[in-house]
Amino acid sequence: MINPKNALTALLTLLLLSLPPAAPAAASATVLTPSIQAAFDLTAAVADSSSRGRLKSQYSELSALSAQYDSREAQIRRLHDSNAQSLLAVKEKIKSIDQANVTRLTAAAAGTKSRYQPLFDQYSALNKRISLVKGLGDKSLNSILRAQADAMKILVQTARQDIRAKEAQLKAAKDARAKKTAAVRKTLAGIEGPQISIKSQKSVVSSLNKRLAADWSDFKAATRKKNPSLAGRSLTSLLSGYRQIAVSKQRIIELEHKVSGVISTASKQITS
Repeated sequence: MINPKNALTALLTLLLLSLPPAAPAAASATVLTPSIQAAFDLTAAVADSSSRGRLKSQYSELSALSAQYDSREAQIRRLHDSNAQSLLAVKEKIKSIDQANVTRLTAAAAGTKSRYQPLFDQYSALNKRISLVKGLGDKSLNSILRAQADAMKILVQTARQDIRAKEAQLKAAKDARAKKTAAVRKTLAGIEGPQISIKSQKSVVSSLNKRLAADWSDFKAATRKKNPSLAGRSLTSLLSGYRQIAVSKQRIIELEHKVSGVISTASKQITS
């Protein structure tokens, strides 16, 4: 049977591995340089008035979406890196949960045992001597030794009670620490769902980026040929891709905020 504590520890490790340092932010596939602008203007100039207005509107939206792409990518990177650092900090805090108290009680239990050990040794030696004297048949000495043993027995019982009390305090502290640690790890497990969703959204963005690269190449070819019709089709496809990416990136940002919230809750659990 799998130990729940070990399972939670393994899960936390997997969660940590799911939050590696973010890769450098990917720039927008479209780079609207002055030369691209000039080529587009020449292409729009040869279009009819209706098409020209539509092309300029599309190009303007493309410029805005391209800038938004880079802005959201940078935001995602900051959130990701912040979450990774926060999770590592919480992991370190978990190690110190009630550690000072457990260390203190461990020392107290060990010190109590050490303090009473001479008494236990004397009591053991006295009982061995009683057994030896009993074999010799010396009733008078045996009676004296037994009286001493009876008196010492009370002290030994008191000492053992003291040791049991210290050990009980230590066990209670360890149990409380284990329970608190398990609760924090269970809370941290809540980042697993958002992380899976983030990976899914990033996969969508990756696929769309490949399409954008092809569309962008088509658009540049169209402007070189001063072909308004082909340029318009390329812009339509580019805008569609960017809009879908914008939705996915906004979702990723929301999911990273969820991860941040879970980590913050876990951190507060540790200090509460």
